[in-house]
Amino acid sequence: MFKDGSLGARTALLSQPYADDPLNHGIDALPDEEMDKYCALAAKHRLQVITHVIGDEAARRTMACYRRFNEHVNRNRNGLVHFQISDHELIKTAADDQLVIYYQPIFLEYDLHIVRDRVGLALAETSYAFRSVPEAGISVAYGTDCPVEDFNPFANLYCAVTRLDLQGQPAGGYQPSEKVTVEQALDAYTIGSAYAEFAENHKGRLKAGYVADLVVLDQDLFTVDSQLIKDIKPLLTMVGGEVVYNQKGGLL
Repeated sequence: MFKDGSLGARTALLSQPYADDPLNHGIDALPDEEMDKYCALAAKHRLQVITHVIGDEAARRTMACYRRFNEHVNRNRNGLVHFQISDHELIKTAADDQLVIYYQPIFLEYDLHIVRDRVGLALAETSYAFRSVPEAGISVAYGTDCPVEDFNPFANLYCAVTRLDLQGQPAGGYQPSEKVTVEQALDAYTIGSAYAEFAENHKGRLKAGYVADLVVLDQDLFTVDSQLIKDIKPLLTMVGGEVVYNQKGGLL
């Protein structure tokens, strides 16, 4: 489902007016009454619900809807896609309700240049909380939101680890306290993504009995300079035990 729009277009639903557009709170793309109908139907049939939320008010209303229809604490692993503009209260609620957060760190490439202007300094400081969210015990899955952003996973990992745009700005990274380690970022892409699709017992790990989804890279993610992560290239890709890309032989 889609609860709101985007930060760039000032259509993300905020609890307070936009700092640079005082008469605008964004849009409520799916009114609460209609959302309730979908969530009730999903709960009845034990279906997972995943909702696009960028603004803090969109997240707050969506979590309230989930809670109204969750007889068991998130048995269906309902989730929030983006969860960009957040505060401490929202993070705590997401943790209490055991929600899954789907982050796209590559969004920082554009948004770090506008977020303070859009939502003000105080709210900007608690947003894009890539470190605080998993540290609160919330399951996180990474993706890129392709085709809105490039599907390149290495640019995505780079933004998560460095908090820089692809030109290396700003110095030190945006809100550097929210940087994650390479291991944390990889876990979100693999273990976290498998959990989000109820596949954690057979996907997301290099382990006997698990699906052989793996990639061989031209650099070691754990030792390469973090600012070079975005330039890493795959040498070989295997999906379900089958080689689907080989740099020497191309696509098989």
